[in-house]
Amino acid sequence: MHNESTLKKNSLGMWSLIFFVVAAASPLTGVVGGLPVAISAGNGAGIPAIYVIAGLILIIFSFGYVAMSRHVTNAGAFYSYISLGLGRNIGVAALMVALLAYFAIQLGVVALFGFFCEMYVSEHLALQLSWWVFSIAMLLVVWVLGIESVEVGGKVLGILMLLEVGIMLLTDVAALLHLHGQSVVLNFSSFTPSVVSEGHLGIALIFTIAAFIGFESTAIYGEECREPEKAIPRATLLAVVLITLFFTFTSWVLVQAWGVEKVVSAATTNPGRFIFDIAENVLGRWAVEMMSLLLITSLFAATQAFHNNISRYLFSISRDGYLWKKMSSVRAGKGTPYIASTVQSVVIIGTLLLMVSLGLDPMVDIFAWGSALATMAILLLQAGVSAAVIAWFYRQGALTTRLWSHCIAPFIATLSMLTALAMVIQNLDLLSGTSSRSIFIIP
Repeated sequence: MHNESTLKKNSLGMWSLIFFVVAAASPLTGVVGGLPVAISAGNGAGIPAIYVIAGLILIIFSFGYVAMSRHVTNAGAFYSYISLGLGRNIGVAALMVALLAYFAIQLGVVALFGFFCEMYVSEHLALQLSWWVFSIAMLLVVWVLGIESVEVGGKVLGILMLLEVGIMLLTDVAALLHLHGQSVVLNFSSFTPSVVSEGHLGIALIFTIAAFIGFESTAIYGEECREPEKAIPRATLLAVVLITLFFTFTSWVLVQAWGVEKVVSAATTNPGRFIFDIAENVLGRWAVEMMSLLLITSLFAATQAFHNNISRYLFSISRDGYLWKKMSSVRAGKGTPYIASTVQSVVIIGTLLLMVSLGLDPMVDIFAWGSALATMAILLLQAGVSAAVIAWFYRQGALTTRLWSHCIAPFIATLSMLTALAMVIQNLDLLSGTSSRSIFIIP
């Protein structure tokens, strides 16, 4: 039995947390959609090294983040940490930024799901349905899973995540074997200073850091996981390491497959086929079909993960008395924030229908703007959390006990996140996919 305002305890283990995080990062979407742009507009063949740099930045951030998680177990995560470290007023402001971030990225992912579903069904089943029909149908499924026990959602995301990562790693291995069969000598020039420094490092860093959005959500499940003081730190650090290794290895293999001299041209000429052409060449047409389908399920998994994040944010702040108190209720026997799940589903569907009525394009408008908003908001929040960690441990008199995780790492992370945020704002037109100068009003 549990209280009507208490999430179901001991529901999740460390690997379930990792599944939620990696699902939110949507690896296949990041490779198919983000990697070609990072190569063509960023630093070309040097992109694998930038994934390593982005991973290191986020690992440094994680030291302070997980240090705080050992002392604070709350579904509000960012909001709770910043409130404790920098004060309740700044915490509430951070709350609004967090909700903006997750609502924006969820809208973007939902629109992208509809876009790819419309294309897939049209090509394979000869059915002509508008993209938003698929998006809303998916949101209803996500809502059902969101009000079910969190273990069910974790298992579904785990299966989908393993499939999407599996097909990409299979392509990577097949590509390496194909190159070996052709006696092509593999090289690590992608990690040399001369290659890494080519092109636009700032743009490359933006796209690589954006590939990690969602990794910070481990702390959101602190009230529902077993041994949160151990599971959250381990899941956070392991998730960042796994995402870093995946993107670094995959991008390096694709650079080898296309060739250091040709990879930028390939990514620029036909970014939509950048990954698919390699997969078809080394595995066959079936791999392209499988990737196309798993790209859709990848977006579904990401939507489910962000839905869970938003529900728990709404649950936490309603429990603290800032929003409708009913949203702090949990479903009997399930321990899920079912009213918060329902409210956010209604808001997302309503907003999506409004955007459809305005004639906005799912990819050019909704996804591009949503991902740009979310990237800026998450970077600002991560900088705020890092500053809050320093302030909180200073007041506790604990800065001298673990200087690295309580002070040095959060300080480096604060500077890194603010620098990355400045880079995003400077290149916002590229990240959002629009040349309109009005977009710079958003920051």
